[in-house]
Amino acid sequence: MAPSRSKSTTSAAGALSVTTLPNGLRVASQASLGHFAAVGVYVDAGSRFETPETSGCSHLTDRMAFKSTKGLSAADLVKQLEHVGGNVMAHSSREAMMYQAAIFHQDVPKVMSAFGHIIRDPLFKEDELNETREATRYELSQLAYRTDMLLPEALHGLAYQTPPPAGSPEGTLPGTNTLGNPLLISDEALESMTTEKLLDYHKTWYTPNRIVVAGVGMEHDSLVEMAEREFGQIAPITPEIAQIQREVAAQKPKYTGGIQVIDTSSLPPSPNPDDMTLTHVHLAFESVAMTDPDVYALATLTSLMGGGGSFSAGGPGKGMYTRLYTQVLNRHSWVESCHLINYTYADTGLLAIQAAVLPDVQSHQQVAHVLAEQLLNMTTAVQDSELSRAKNQLKSNLLMSLESKIVELEDVGRQVLNHNRRLSVVEMCRRIDLLTQADLVRVARRVIFGETIQSPLDFGDDLAAHWTHTGTGEPTALVYGPLVGERDPLHAIGDTLSRWGIGRSAALSSSADLAKSGRSGRRSWFSSLRK
Repeated sequence: MAPSRSKSTTSAAGALSVTTLPNGLRVASQASLGHFAAVGVYVDAGSRFETPETSGCSHLTDRMAFKSTKGLSAADLVKQLEHVGGNVMAHSSREAMMYQAAIFHQDVPKVMSAFGHIIRDPLFKEDELNETREATRYELSQLAYRTDMLLPEALHGLAYQTPPPAGSPEGTLPGTNTLGNPLLISDEALESMTTEKLLDYHKTWYTPNRIVVAGVGMEHDSLVEMAEREFGQIAPITPEIAQIQREVAAQKPKYTGGIQVIDTSSLPPSPNPDDMTLTHVHLAFESVAMTDPDVYALATLTSLMGGGGSFSAGGPGKGMYTRLYTQVLNRHSWVESCHLINYTYADTGLLAIQAAVLPDVQSHQQVAHVLAEQLLNMTTAVQDSELSRAKNQLKSNLLMSLESKIVELEDVGRQVLNHNRRLSVVEMCRRIDLLTQADLVRVARRVIFGETIQSPLDFGDDLAAHWTHTGTGEPTALVYGPLVGERDPLHAIGDTLSRWGIGRSAALSSSADLAKSGRSGRRSWFSSLRK
């Protein structure tokens, strides 16, 4: 039976071709010149699809990617990939499992053969699981000092909570839902993980309808032929598995927000003498999904705010003129780093502003006010010069990143996995160019104040879908660091945000108070400190 071919679409880099095999697996390739090719397999799975019973399966499936299969031992698989060289990796995220490689053209069949073994026939052998368990146990023990990994996890778990079941004992901690599910396996799930559980997870989610084989820099027919050879014999999804997938996928993200203050004073110092002891403050809000037209305005706003560390070896183009550099890092010597971070997902998102500061009373008293002022300034005005700079920087980042074949490969694989097409970078840049100051202010108000404003932007995109809030529009606040006693100012971070009118309910209350008094809505953080 010949594979069915979808209609090819074109982009500035050449033609994107997509073919669907008889079992439902899709094959996508993007034309690209060069001595290297990139090939990958993308699976529509990840931690957001985990249940309490399968928690941590994505993480360990990722960690055991290059272990024994039915056709190859772990040693033979690794040897095969070592002979190829290049860049071969496996990675799990909240919404996808990814297997990628950048190699010479002549080595593509060898890598595809290895990916075929990994995707089709993993064994998750007991001895290899125990070996992986031991290595993962050590990595988890070091997380307290890896704030770059720990804090985004804690932030998502705080933003997307599930209340404890009715009748739970007092003090029972809330669970997480969908995007709040941890990327990293918990200690409890690690100890209880079994070969049978991993095989069942693989059987449920590694079905052809949820797999895309993608390639960049190769003939499409050649990639289709290799995909048929390696993946064509995977059986189509059964009605029973399809029902399980529908039930789990039907659980949509529910943003809750929340406040958590974690005092690390009792932690021993980092084993790395170069690590500074800092207090980290994250403020986050539910933001637009990837299909909302305002996603481009939000990306531009993130570029405009920028940020970085207190020391930078960079110059023009490294963010030195972004707001968080000029208005935070250059003004407050006690701020070690400050960023605006945008996490965008299929049906919602999370926008966070982050600061790491010296752990003393003065910085703890001021940091929440500094961040709140920056958030409010986002909702009021954008200058022509900073809008132009933000657009140019965002477009240049897009174009330069896609010079890497592995980045272009992931862009092809993820877009086809989600939308069965690829939006070209030329079209993305066109949409960015159309944005105005009002667009950035509007999306900031949608996010920071929880305003239910629908984007008026229309790019003529059939796949555009307007995002609506899934929660109450309240902020998420996470503090992690050594606090200065029980009276540390950061214990009252929730009250501080309320006084600044951050979040939907506080913004509505603040607007009502201002309307009654006739005062202006502009505030200084110095005046807020005096309250």
